[in-house]
Amino acid sequence: MVAVVLVVAGCSDTTDGDALAGATSSGAAVTTASTPTPWDPCTIPDEAIERAGLSVDTKESGIFGRDQYGFKICGWENQAPTGVYYFSIFVGLEGIDYIDEPSTFDRLQPVRVGTRNAIQYQQVNADSTRNCGVAFTAGPELIRATWITGALVRTPAHDPCVELNSVVTKLDPEFPS
Repeated sequence: MVAVVLVVAGCSDTTDGDALAGATSSGAAVTTASTPTPWDPCTIPDEAIERAGLSVDTKESGIFGRDQYGFKICGWENQAPTGVYYFSIFVGLEGIDYIDEPSTFDRLQPVRVGTRNAIQYQQVNADSTRNCGVAFTAGPELIRATWITGALVRTPAHDPCVELNSVVTKLDPEFPS
């Protein structure tokens, strides 16, 4: 019985039923490189979220619970007396040129947010009085943050880009460097 086991182990790789010449089985485990994943913004501590003026009870991971197009996503609401505002962070393994896509993003302009050089943008056809986005890189990751005014807010009380940049500045120490 021992001889059978050794013969089977010696011919573990086959093609069309024939043993491959020079193939051996060492019994060593084969490891493969894991696919890198972006930093998860839902790991930002609740205390930091509250300091930024967001409601920790409204945290949502992903869009309807799912990450999109390789981006880790997390969002919170800011329940202001004048209505609901949505703040989201998207993190992906992309460069800053990702937002230089005219079919998706426009009105790009350089800004300084917290300690970071960033690009402020609008999504194509978005109302700039209600929505704003900002993007910057941290190592190999693209971090995008968005501020969206809830549909029931008739007249936004503040410029959405000012609000967005304020929240991102408060959360800046929590982002990867």
